[in-house]
Amino acid sequence: MQGNYAFEQGALLEARDKYLLAKTLADHLLQQFLYAQINNNAIYAIEHCIPALVVASHNLADTYIAMQQPENACKWLCEIHLTLCSLTKHIHYDIQKVSKHHYIKTSSELVSFARRYPSLPELIEQVNFCLSSNTPSNKQLH
Repeated sequence: MQGNYAFEQGALLEARDKYLLAKTLADHLLQQFLYAQINNNAIYAIEHCIPALVVASHNLADTYIAMQQPENACKWLCEIHLTLCSLTKHIHYDIQKVSKHHYIKTSSELVSFARRYPSLPELIEQVNFCLSSNTPSNKQLH
């Protein structure tokens, strides 16, 4: 919420820092629960950590776009997408299910991002690589 407030106020560096902190915390919690004994409590926590991680990553990307740094935005969008890709292969069905749900959203976000920057072929190449890296479906932009 603090990152959103800073973003709305135009304090982009502060927003970036708040979003990075949120992403780091969500990622840390997710890793802790993924390595814990999988039970209903761990699954419940993971089901909340994944969307928190996705939102923080997308907020970071939006902040970098607002700062006119699409390369950094691309980095965060690709990172979260690849994280979700690996989680879709988790042995537990509930983790696969929530990961696939967000994976579809990050795929769409990557396609939208690439369409926004047709004059930056190196970013489109990164997006294509990300979308085709061990993904359930091999989508590519041309």
